[in-house]
Amino acid sequence: MVNLSRFLLTAVAVLATLPMAFAGDLSAAYRISPGDTVEIGITSIPGRTQRAVVQMDGTIVLPDAGTISVGGLTSPELQTRLQAILPTKIFHMRMADGREQMAVVRPSDVTAIIAEYRPIYVTGDVLTPGQQAFRPLMTVRQAIAVAGGFSLLRSRSNQVGPDPTDLRRDYEMIWGEYTRDYFHSARLRAELQKQASFDMQPPQGSPLTPALAAGVAKTEAEALKLSLDNYQQEQSFVEKGARDAAAQVEALIKRAQDEADGVKADEEDLAQVTRLFKAGNLTNNRLADVRRAVLLSSTRALETSVELMRTRRLQDDFARQLERNENQRRIGLLNELRDTEVRLADISTRLRAASQKLQPQGATAAPLSIAGETVRAQLTIIRKIDGQWRKQATDEDAEVAPGDTIEVRFSNELESAAAQ
Repeated sequence: MVNLSRFLLTAVAVLATLPMAFAGDLSAAYRISPGDTVEIGITSIPGRTQRAVVQMDGTIVLPDAGTISVGGLTSPELQTRLQAILPTKIFHMRMADGREQMAVVRPSDVTAIIAEYRPIYVTGDVLTPGQQAFRPLMTVRQAIAVAGGFSLLRSRSNQVGPDPTDLRRDYEMIWGEYTRDYFHSARLRAELQKQASFDMQPPQGSPLTPALAAGVAKTEAEALKLSLDNYQQEQSFVEKGARDAAAQVEALIKRAQDEADGVKADEEDLAQVTRLFKAGNLTNNRLADVRRAVLLSSTRALETSVELMRTRRLQDDFARQLERNENQRRIGLLNELRDTEVRLADISTRLRAASQKLQPQGATAAPLSIAGETVRAQLTIIRKIDGQWRKQATDEDAEVAPGDTIEVRFSNELESAAAQ
């Protein structure tokens, strides 16, 4: 029991020292490791500057100095060691006339710096995982930014997600469809109300260029003008026909009245001639002429009556045509508006889905609300300390060291986004 207690206390102590070990490793002076690049210069020899990569055994190779062990040294220690070694070597310098001459190297002539550090690596749920050049005072946030930001796509599949360029293209294409139907719907509503214009401002949040949105709106505005002009011309034609029919009806009514008066006068003449004929005062020919006159006037009156009926029916047809044109126009516009609104609803759904795919890219480690889930980024630094690789949970503001591996993973907490 005592041994178990000691073991637990030891484990707790080790775990407690891990963050301190990470912090202490950064606060201490950096020590050269394999993969670093050092730059050595000799100021007394013009152009004598050389870079060398630290090998796996911690050594560098200089042409005139041979193999020098530099692994584990700090930058000042590197300077001190090379100032002690290089003055003991023989160096030659080429003179202006082409001759070579031995050069005397003093310790103060030697400069040595760490020119390039070992790269760091970012892996996991970022847009472009891989190797990055290390820069002093670099933080986890900066490394993730260089990697393109967080990408939820990689956390939801075991393979590389779709190309973000393709996602962005699809997103803007859907916005193009939405903008087209948005202005089409606005045009249909204006046409239903017989308005000559509509709001040509693009939908809120559109990523399309103003010129593109303005072009779509202008096309719909021209279509509105043409449609209203065509409807007005058609209605004007029917209205003119109705007016002509009304004028013809009025003329036929007057003519019918005149014909009726003529028939009445001819009938009175026929009655008088008939009395005179019976009295023997007129011949049979005279009676026949009067009868033909009555028949002719009656025929003309009948024809006028028929023509009046036909013209009135035509007048009613024109009135009905006006009403039918308006009703058919409204029915067609309402059906088209209904279909457009259905398409807009469908496009809105696709737009939200595309937006959710793009939302995590370039985001921060703060919780993301995606489809009712709260998604958090877990950040881990993997660093070699005292010859052993260790993992430590970290945040975006932590500094990284050369050779670090930053692991980014998303975790899903099954809780409503509204509860956050």
